[in-house]
Amino acid sequence: MTVFPFVTSAAPTISSIKTLPLFREYAYDYVNNCLLLQAGKPYLVEKDEALKIWIYHALKVPRYIFIAHSWEYGNELEKVRGRAEDKKILESEIKRYITEAVMVNPYIQELNEFEFEHEGAKVVVKFEVTTIYGRFTHNSEVYNE
Repeated sequence: MTVFPFVTSAAPTISSIKTLPLFREYAYDYVNNCLLLQAGKPYLVEKDEALKIWIYHALKVPRYIFIAHSWEYGNELEKVRGRAEDKKILESEIKRYITEAVMVNPYIQELNEFEFEHEGAKVVVKFEVTTIYGRFTHNSEVYNE
């Protein structure tokens, strides 16, 4: 279950959840929007660091658009753009779409502690992610234009 379609790996099935393999993902440069390289080649990171990359991409890729990704991968956050004038309704919908996008990953156990900061048309969402490896906080931007 990798965000990069050129990497082949079998997705874990329900029967294999007890024996999930170590989660790995290619290291990513969020600023330059590209893979990080060592000696000119991409390299892998593991566990929560890899899950941070997976979540970042799952919240950037629209669901049902790209044939390179399964219909389970990606998000539907574009549905909240320009839809809700009430902040509480908007926050509830953003939380729902984020949860639907991220909880398909069997390595992620829980999302909680959602916090929202409104900056004009941009909403910054901060939430806590509990994985089989530990816990970390994730920040994401949603545009409500």
